[in-house]
Amino acid sequence: MTALRNRIGGVVATEAIPALILFAGLVVVATWVNPRFLSSFNVSNVLTQVTPLALVAIGQTFVVASRGLDLSVGSTVSLVAVIAASLFSPLGTVPALAIAVAAGLLVGVVNGLAVARGLEPFLVTLASLSIVQGIAFLIRETPGGEVPDSITGIAGYWGGTFPRALPLVLAVALVGAVLLGLTRAGRHLLAVGGDPEVARLTGVRVERTLVWPYVLSAACAALAAIFLVARTRTGDPLVGESLPLDSLTAVVLGGTALAGGRATILGSLTGALALGVLSNLLNFADVSDYWQTPVKGAILVAAVLVPTLVAAAVRRRARARAAASLGGSP
Repeated sequence: MTALRNRIGGVVATEAIPALILFAGLVVVATWVNPRFLSSFNVSNVLTQVTPLALVAIGQTFVVASRGLDLSVGSTVSLVAVIAASLFSPLGTVPALAIAVAAGLLVGVVNGLAVARGLEPFLVTLASLSIVQGIAFLIRETPGGEVPDSITGIAGYWGGTFPRALPLVLAVALVGAVLLGLTRAGRHLLAVGGDPEVARLTGVRVERTLVWPYVLSAACAALAAIFLVARTRTGDPLVGESLPLDSLTAVVLGGTALAGGRATILGSLTGALALGVLSNLLNFADVSDYWQTPVKGAILVAAVLVPTLVAAAVRRRARARAAASLGGSP
C-alpha cells in the first residue's frame, strides 16, 4: 500500500505543484482584477472553454512522456471536426462519428509507426500537421455542415451552470492517470522516455511502446473535435489551430519533462486550467487577442527554462560543496 501511495504521489502530485501554485495565483489575480471571475457563470464558461485543451493535453502527456511530441493534434482536431460535420446529414450521427474518429485514429497510427521506425517525432508530426490540415481544407474550405441537436447537447449545461462535458474530461483524466501510473504499459512508457536503450535491455518492447501514445493522443484529439463541433455547431477546418502550442504549454507547465521519462496527468490538467484562467484574465483586462499567443509562448519558454536553470544551480552548488570538502580534508 505504501508503494502504491508513493507511486501515485510521484507520478501524479509532486510534479504538478508548480502548476497548482501558478493556477492558484492566477485565480487570485483574476478575482482582484474582476470580482465576477468567481461567478458561477464565468467559472462554467472557463471550464467549457478549457475542455478541448484539457482533452488534447491528456493525450499529449503520453507522447511527451515517451520523449516525443505531437504537433499534428490541431490538424487532427480540424480533420475530425470537418468530417463529422459534413457527414452528419447524409449518413446519420453514429456513422459520421465512427468515420470521423477512425480518420483521427489513423493519423495517430501513422505517426506512431513512423516514430517507432526511428524517425524524429518533430519531423513526423510536422509533416502530419501539413498533410492532415490540407486534407481538412480539401473537405471543407470554410466552416459549415449540419450538426444534430443530439450532438450540440454535449456542450450544454446541467442546471444552467454545470458543463455536461466535465465528467467526460475527469473520466479521461482518471483513466489516463491510472494507465500512466499504475500499469505495466505506463511503466514501460516512462522507461522508454527515460532511456530507450536501457529500457530495451530490461525487456521493454520499445517499438510497440512508441506507437500507442500517438494513437491515444489522436483519440483524445478526436474527443476534443467532437466537443468543438457540438459547441460551435459547425465543422471548422481551423478549429484546432492553436492546440499544438497550447497543449505543449499545458503539459510542460504541468511538470511533464520534454526530455521524457517523467509525466503527470494532474499537472497537465492544471496547466490547461491555468491557461484557461490566463485567457479569461487577459480578456477581463482588455488585452488584445494578438498578445495572448506571445504570452503563452513566453510561459512555455519559462516552464522549460526555469527548471533547467534551477537544476544547473543545484549541480553547481553540489560540486562546490564537494570541492570544498575535498580541499578541507587532511
